[in-house]
Amino acid sequence: MHLGGPEIRIEQIDPLTDSSWDSQVRVQPDHSVFHLSVWARVLTETYLHRPTYLKIWVEGAVAALVPLMEVRSPITGRRGVSLPFADFCGPLWIEPRQRERVYQALLGLAAERKWQHLELRGGGVPAAGVACLRTYSAHELDLTSGISHVASQFPASTRRSIRRADRSGLNISISHDSAAMLRFYQLHCHTRRRHGLPPQPFAFFQSICRHLIEHGLGAIVLAEHAGMTVAGAVFFHSDGRAIYKFGASDKSHWDLRPNHGIMWRAIQYLADSGCQSLHFGRTSNDDSGLLRFKHSWAAAEGPLRYFRYHTGRQTWIAAVKPPVECLPLVFGHLPLSINRIAGRLIYPHLD
Repeated sequence: MHLGGPEIRIEQIDPLTDSSWDSQVRVQPDHSVFHLSVWARVLTETYLHRPTYLKIWVEGAVAALVPLMEVRSPITGRRGVSLPFADFCGPLWIEPRQRERVYQALLGLAAERKWQHLELRGGGVPAAGVACLRTYSAHELDLTSGISHVASQFPASTRRSIRRADRSGLNISISHDSAAMLRFYQLHCHTRRRHGLPPQPFAFFQSICRHLIEHGLGAIVLAEHAGMTVAGAVFFHSDGRAIYKFGASDKSHWDLRPNHGIMWRAIQYLADSGCQSLHFGRTSNDDSGLLRFKHSWAAAEGPLRYFRYHTGRQTWIAAVKPPVECLPLVFGHLPLSINRIAGRLIYPHLD
């Protein structure tokens, strides 16, 4: 496929059937678990999205690897996203000097596929002067200095919360099976309702467990108190890089500091497993509580930028506010069973 000039060639790879994709991704130092074929498998299996994974050649040499999913919806339209439900998954640059020509090819592909827009999450600014669609905060904790040094960098308030969790009688476990995922999901549904949001369907979490967790690419960390699951988190990791993806907790047990106990136990586990860093995922700059929690782990903070090209207008879209997802007057009061049905109906149209 030639788009954007005779010296540019796009090779499309199906990550579900071609193992060469993962082998090429894994040698790139900035790849994440989202770039691997397992995330494509989760999205395809749960939502039937179509993988459009690209190797882009410029003047006979590979310049970039770009994973994209085509999302088709009669409600929200047809678009290309890198990648749905991933905190970040921008292009992997092999020849960064060819950035402009790679983006030229991507915009040509978006027009050819008749996508309403192309959205890239991370991967650098497409070109000078291009405004980003949204900017999130990102936090990353360096684990290479050893767990003792990592702990010594925590503020005093975090160390107190960890001690409180240790003394509170919490039982914190690390699991890799579907039973643990079900326990996490049950708590996740309650947490989403508290935030005024429907949960993603259980099939999404089952697929994550089947394709990532059970194959050594993640872990489920749960905190129990008096036989009740009071907090949980799901982490992904690949080739030494870990990501905190999902968290849930019972507000009535916050005084026991279960979230701090879980995070500290996860950090220890990930460091022992050979992970060199822990990324805390994206955080909206309006979410002061979550920002405060992530700041408390002495992680380095930086911006995480999303970019969106509107194909019809042939322009990059300037900053806009995120869409309203939180409806506490609706989802905050519906029965959990109704919220779960709403999630199954809504999320196939989102990304």
